[in-house]
Amino acid sequence: MSVIDEVKQRIDAVDLIGRYVQLRKAGTTYKGLCPFHDERSPSFTVFPDSGTWHCFGSCGVGGDIFSFLMRREKLEFREVLEMLAREVGVNLEAEHDPAQGQRTRHYDINEAAATYFHEILLHHNGAQTGRAYLTQRGVNVETIAQFRLGFALEQWSGLRDFLLEKGWSLEEQLEAGLVKRNEERNSVYDAFRGRVIIPIRDRQSRVIGFGGRLLGDGQPKYLNTSETPLFHKSQVVFGLDLAREAIRREDRVVIVEGYMDVIAAHQHGFANVVACMGTSLTSEQLQQLHRFTNNFILALDADAAGQQATIRGLNQARQSLLRVQKPTVTATGQVRLTERLNANLSIVSMPAGLDPDDVIRRDAPQWQKLVANAQPLVDFYFRFIADQYDLASAQGKGLAVAEIAPLIAELDDEIERQHYIQQLSREVQIDEQTILSRVQAAAKTSKLPTEPAKKRFTDRTNLQHRQSPVPGAQPQPAPWETAATPNQRPVEAKPLPVSREDHLLANLLRDPNLLVWLASATERLEIAPLHPEELQLVQNQELLKALRHYISSDDQWDPELFQDTLTTHLHGHLAKLISYGAQLPQRTVTELRIDTVKTLIDLRIQWLGANALHLKFMQEDAARQDGMQGAKQLVKLNNQHIQTELRQLQESKHLLPRLLSRSGEFRPVA
Repeated sequence: MSVIDEVKQRIDAVDLIGRYVQLRKAGTTYKGLCPFHDERSPSFTVFPDSGTWHCFGSCGVGGDIFSFLMRREKLEFREVLEMLAREVGVNLEAEHDPAQGQRTRHYDINEAAATYFHEILLHHNGAQTGRAYLTQRGVNVETIAQFRLGFALEQWSGLRDFLLEKGWSLEEQLEAGLVKRNEERNSVYDAFRGRVIIPIRDRQSRVIGFGGRLLGDGQPKYLNTSETPLFHKSQVVFGLDLAREAIRREDRVVIVEGYMDVIAAHQHGFANVVACMGTSLTSEQLQQLHRFTNNFILALDADAAGQQATIRGLNQARQSLLRVQKPTVTATGQVRLTERLNANLSIVSMPAGLDPDDVIRRDAPQWQKLVANAQPLVDFYFRFIADQYDLASAQGKGLAVAEIAPLIAELDDEIERQHYIQQLSREVQIDEQTILSRVQAAAKTSKLPTEPAKKRFTDRTNLQHRQSPVPGAQPQPAPWETAATPNQRPVEAKPLPVSREDHLLANLLRDPNLLVWLASATERLEIAPLHPEELQLVQNQELLKALRHYISSDDQWDPELFQDTLTTHLHGHLAKLISYGAQLPQRTVTELRIDTVKTLIDLRIQWLGANALHLKFMQEDAARQDGMQGAKQLVKLNNQHIQTELRQLQESKHLLPRLLSRSGEFRPVA
């Protein structure tokens, strides 16, 4: 049994989900109001026997305990697995390589160091300067405890000796970045000395590193932990563990630069504030925040250097958030990487000489007003180019248009685009038609695939055509579709080696380009595209997400490289599917495509059948209760929808072989 299965076995789905949803027993199931959309009649159902849940309302989503917490808490699979494993006492290292045990040691040593620094700040006579500094910055006792602030004494070996006494070797301390080595003297000394210490935590509140603020003269003013197996500055968002619930609740995040900015904001009740680890935002940081909101507000320093840093952050934001690139195939067979604006970026310009910490401590209502009046990204760029470029010169005009045209092109609303085209025309004194052509060119360029992506798809397609079946070849049935011929005595059916959805994933792992083709096939068949959340097994959901991400890169398909992108607890399931796929009969491209679509349709037919049965029970339950006419009508409508969708799926499955040519492509429409 895998650790994933062991965790599922030890956790009661009703108890876990009942922490978030008020459930009531209804026959063999439990019902409640869906936590993922607003509703009056309960359509959210938990199935205790299988440990799964499903919303029969407008969401239409479902899954197991892992997928519920991932959706509810906006966590990754690995984070949920670690959290639940700790809760029920499952040892994840039992299925892990030794590296995972080493990571646990890294977390533990950082936790020990954080406790040491915190106790020094609170109780040691040598930390008086640290306490005075925090008092002067207006940091109260509650906030010191909330952020676990600490102090590093002006000593060369205080932390080193403490950790040695607790059983941590010098090599472990070096690897965690807590001490440094002097090669000339062959000595090891504390990395932080004479500094106020700010523990840096991940989203699960585990200490992964430290920031140290120097008191008095000297450089650097702020010192961070060096790069370690746990701490990668470009991937860390300071304060996210404390801010994520507020970000999700308020549906916006305010991004500042400094530790003290975040600490002051949280102390004064602005809990949706976080900080980047450096002068420029990174794609990793923004993608983490994007799990919780689409609305980003960046606090901008008033000085020119601060504005330049924010510009770098904005450009990074556009690359990582606004350009969601996925290979897709249009109805005409053209390959594109789709791109859509899926984030709102705004700028807060700080008063001259003040940073967010200053403003918040002096005048909290002013900070609220600044955030409320944050400028949209395009408006900020207009102000920026007016200060940055000589708009009277030909070169300045060209640079200004080059900066803003891509931003205008990314706007979805036609009226907004026209407004900014007119504004840019006035700013640079160039006619609107010329500006429009530049915007259209920017839009066209941004939506075309890169050459490596086009070449990779062309190479795969050509290979598939070279492997096309001979005329007259008949598709082979899926393993569960085999049946005895009239002259053959029926044999006793054997259990399927894997589930239908496992078989579907095994096909996609045999030829990941099937994902691209499948997007076109579902569109042509007028059925919903494959989505990870419709799979019941969380391992398959995670593999599908990772596979979709992998094929959008420029890397050639390599199962070993793909495995490296997964958390280690998925390696066993991946190996099982690859092994199963290798044992399947060799198939032509057309046969594999037909089998994949049929498997997807069979999955949906199976699930719709289960839904119809459950709706029948819901209808009977509603009939026994007074005042449930609305619920009865909803059940009736849902049942009608299910029957319609079942007929469409059956028809699509029946027609599929006739619609495909021998090359596996759809036949041209006359």
